[in-house]
Amino acid sequence: MVKLLERVNALINELIKSQAPDAFPEMENGVPVFSGFVPAGNGLTLTLNRSMEQLIIDISGVIKQNDPNLGQSHTDSEWTGLVRTALGPILASIDLNDDIEENARSVLADLREVLKKDVITGPREYAFGCTLFGNDLPAFEIGPVRIETRLDWLARKESDGGVRKTTARRIRRSWAGERLKKRKESIERLVERSFLDGIGRCNYVCSVKLSGFGQSAGKLRAQTAARLAITSVALAWALPSGALEGFNLLIDRSPRHQRSMLFVPGQRILAGSSLKGLPHGPTIPLDEWKSTLTTYQEVFTTAGEVIDFYLNPTGAVGRPKLMNSLLQALFWFHEACREEVDLAAIVNFAATLDALANGTEASGIMQLIRARLGPDRGDPFRPNGQTTQQAVVEIYSQGRSRTIHGTNDKFGHDWSSTRRFGEAVARLCLVSCFDFASTGIADDPGLLRK
Repeated sequence: MVKLLERVNALINELIKSQAPDAFPEMENGVPVFSGFVPAGNGLTLTLNRSMEQLIIDISGVIKQNDPNLGQSHTDSEWTGLVRTALGPILASIDLNDDIEENARSVLADLREVLKKDVITGPREYAFGCTLFGNDLPAFEIGPVRIETRLDWLARKESDGGVRKTTARRIRRSWAGERLKKRKESIERLVERSFLDGIGRCNYVCSVKLSGFGQSAGKLRAQTAARLAITSVALAWALPSGALEGFNLLIDRSPRHQRSMLFVPGQRILAGSSLKGLPHGPTIPLDEWKSTLTTYQEVFTTAGEVIDFYLNPTGAVGRPKLMNSLLQALFWFHEACREEVDLAAIVNFAATLDALANGTEASGIMQLIRARLGPDRGDPFRPNGQTTQQAVVEIYSQGRSRTIHGTNDKFGHDWSSTRRFGEAVARLCLVSCFDFASTGIADDPGLLRK
């Protein structure tokens, strides 16, 4: 509290200094420096010098540090913006002739009251265009994440008032390939444009519901939740990274050509091009998809619980320790599948296994494999006769540890086969752990190794 009052006191002192006729513009090496402005109420603005701007950052940081929930619900920049905006009218209302200490206490008390009213963390739904399957399938949910075709999503938004009927009708026509007549400048024109731009050519929409977060923090959480959801769907394929080539959020990436130029002495210039990413994932018949939903029901149920945990601003949900381990394992698996460099992918697949083993390193990963997959450390684990221990050494010790510690003397070697093997092991362990967690085991990540 003392440090916070000291900063508010310093802020008022700077405000007093800023009243001098020559206070603005500020000069730096003889060059005028642009000053900041903040609304002060009644259409007025308050000019802030650089010292005041820094003090506001400090004040917002101390308030956030003193409230652990704010670290979850708001980004630093978002919170600073709220504090900055709230301080404008408060600072403009004080009498600078009054005692500075009294003013500081009054400003801080008013600031706390305003922030209580202005911090809006109610229910929100974020939507992201998504390329999923090559055909239309019924909507399904992974916890708080709903995945549906864009036509189903648009009908739902029309039903709940998210878009008006006329605008929805024009959007459907646009998606059908029709050229729309230009609309007059209006809010509906902006809404229509945001729908068309936000979904793009994606045939699916990934929607995430959450509450308890500021707008920016909520958007970041929702984006990650959507990625985790489509990654959990990809676990149904033997090679999830292959499925994820076509499972993409519009905000992340789209199919693209990677081009290169090759110069060979005595020959013509050769141009190289390769396609990275796919326009959509596999096409799967409806009956086959229904079978997949049944087969992986426990996996998807646990994935939903994991995402629920991630989207809870306080973490006060059932089995938080277990969910935290599974959450980080799924996150690292997603990162590994998206990596273009084989060694970087291996590092992240090893991180997946390490998270499932609760940070118990190579020995814990071997325990995890024995408990969830069956083979003991000395048992054959690969068709080439490699044992479980040798496999873990290849993935975790040689591929991961030596690389991140800078001691990998085979850095330039081809690691593609180790990558494929690491992905297969990480996937099998994830599926088995998620399936095991669905049985209602206690909140102890160590149980995954027993």
